[in-house]
Amino acid sequence: MSLAALAVGASACSGGGRAVPSGGHVALTKARIAVSFTMHWPARGAAQAKRRPAFISPSTQAVVIEVNPDAATPGPITFANAPSTAGGTSIITIDAPAGNDVFVISLYDQAQVPGETTAAGNEIGSVSLAQTIAADVTNTLSATVIGTVASVRIGPLPNQSNVVAIPGSSPAAFELVGRAPATFAVAPLDVDGNVIVQPDAPPTISLAPNVRAVGILSVTPVSGTPGQYTVQAVAANTTTDPTSLVATAFDANGDSATSNEIVDVTSAVYVAYANGGVPGVARFDPHGAIQTMPAGAFAGLKNPVALAYDPVDREILVGDTGLGKVVAFDENGGALGSFTAPAVAGVNGVVYDPNDGNIYASGSGGVTVFSPSGGAPVGGAPASFTAANAQGVTYVASTPDVLLNRIAVGNTATPAIAFFSEGGNGQGTAPLAAVPFAMAYGSPLTVSQSPQTVAQLYVTSVAGIAALDPTGSLVTTIADSGGPFGITIDPNTREPQVAERSANALTTYLDDLSAADPTRSFSTPSALGLTQPQGVCDVF
Repeated sequence: MSLAALAVGASACSGGGRAVPSGGHVALTKARIAVSFTMHWPARGAAQAKRRPAFISPSTQAVVIEVNPDAATPGPITFANAPSTAGGTSIITIDAPAGNDVFVISLYDQAQVPGETTAAGNEIGSVSLAQTIAADVTNTLSATVIGTVASVRIGPLPNQSNVVAIPGSSPAAFELVGRAPATFAVAPLDVDGNVIVQPDAPPTISLAPNVRAVGILSVTPVSGTPGQYTVQAVAANTTTDPTSLVATAFDANGDSATSNEIVDVTSAVYVAYANGGVPGVARFDPHGAIQTMPAGAFAGLKNPVALAYDPVDREILVGDTGLGKVVAFDENGGALGSFTAPAVAGVNGVVYDPNDGNIYASGSGGVTVFSPSGGAPVGGAPASFTAANAQGVTYVASTPDVLLNRIAVGNTATPAIAFFSEGGNGQGTAPLAAVPFAMAYGSPLTVSQSPQTVAQLYVTSVAGIAALDPTGSLVTTIADSGGPFGITIDPNTREPQVAERSANALTTYLDDLSAADPTRSFSTPSALGLTQPQGVCDVF
């Protein structure tokens, strides 16, 4: 909002009328100079997208002009109301004493009335202008009214598939899916919600993560595009509060406003499909909407049975039984040339260990260990260790009280879970009621999370899902007739997600397995033409 075209002309004259509301200031004692202002009114309600920085707010209905309002003897006050909703031009005249004067020009969103003692409506802009007024000459000056900041608008640019509006939220709130960047725009608004468009002294704006989202969201200004910012997830949101952004705007008069908007870090869900021998991998938001990937994504697979995500190296690991290898891709499904695919006979599970930085893959020969590049493991871990009848693998970080840093491996013969140190030393077993397919680990729940459970290990079998504590003691089970196969834990919600091979679906359960979470469960869209989901993983 600006008044760049507000022209002021002054010339000497004796006397001269004054347009002053009744009850105006004391009359001037110096020689009076009639000062004329030309006001160009906007059409009320004009489309904001068409406004240029030469036009004031579309809500402007009145201008109030004061002369030397802070002087010991204040000068007069006058006003003019907009001539019509279609806009137009007004000449406004006010007396000013010869010499150094201060003119205060204020815009309001309501018409003014003679005799009022307080301006009607909301101030939507003002400027204080010092000018020396000389007699017997033409005095010319121009003024740009400073838009008064009342609020700040935050919003994503359109057509970004990884930004999902949260239904029913007021004010608007969004989910940021996965780790791809998104662009958000910030705009300062006046009290009537008009964007402040100003050619000089524009409002200073900033955008940053809420204090609770520091280290979870990153915010970077878009170079060369004022008011736009790149927003990206850099970590999973393991807190119980949604992540949000904070925008602040300051105008040149010192007014400021702050706004918050929920932009909640949310996982992108990757599902690998056997698809009758023509495999594929699809990416979804947690509610089942397809997140399109480039053509040729995850090419070269034969039978992907397990997925895992390495958030440090940003690679998606695929255990492929048909290839007899673990292969790696970026988050858009591009093959990683820096990764040497290690052979893992009969591979049926894969997991990233954030403690030692290695990858552990289960297969018919036990457990194979390698670095994120596919080479020799780091930190002194063995290249492999024996785990009888291995089926499925996961990393177990801790109980609520004790660090464990264990590797858990399913045993199909007993059936059981076998626990190992990261160096491959056996650390006991725990019985299972059914032959395991896959397993996943969830961090301990905090006291503020609900529903509460001591379950941290989740194991799929033909019968359903079993939840165990981190040492392998059974907590609860739930039947699942959809053919449960792969399983992962959403790092943001802490809920287990199960790929159902026969139902061609993904079902998300509450962490205590008391029920499914219908808001995050979905069938595979028929448009994909994919069936038999097997492996699943999340990218926060």
